[in-house]
Amino acid sequence: MRSSMGACAHAALFASGSLASQRPTLLAAMSTPEIIINREDIIKEGYLVKQSKHFKEWRNRWFVLTPQYLCSFKEQGILRNPTEAIRLRECCTVKSADEDTGREHSFRVDTPGRVFYLIAQNSTEKEAWIGHVGRMMVRPTVLTEEEEQYD
Repeated sequence: MRSSMGACAHAALFASGSLASQRPTLLAAMSTPEIIINREDIIKEGYLVKQSKHFKEWRNRWFVLTPQYLCSFKEQGILRNPTEAIRLRECCTVKSADEDTGREHSFRVDTPGRVFYLIAQNSTEKEAWIGHVGRMMVRPTVLTEEEEQYD
């Protein structure tokens, strides 16, 4: 049975009062929740090309999909400190974006605050990512509706 914390459990790190007064910048860095990925909860992983937020440059990143997050990392195998962590319950759309980007095999993941543009290696991988992300986006809603039916 899986824990209710799921694949990317939040582990908030706190600095003690005395340490914080000595190093105020340490407190800010340590009070940010950390995303921890359990390997057994990974649904899909692989390289995608991601458009950067500010400079709109295309960068190769290792992506990991779990029931709660789509996370990107600078390299494969190191599942700490993601460069992006998209909370799937906040996503509103995942769909093809070839026309938006002018690039083949691209798709987009829309959140209220940002649109993430990604490019897969081929059309099969693109459709697999869209399908898996889409299923994880709707999963919590479906479970809630089923539970309400039986109450």
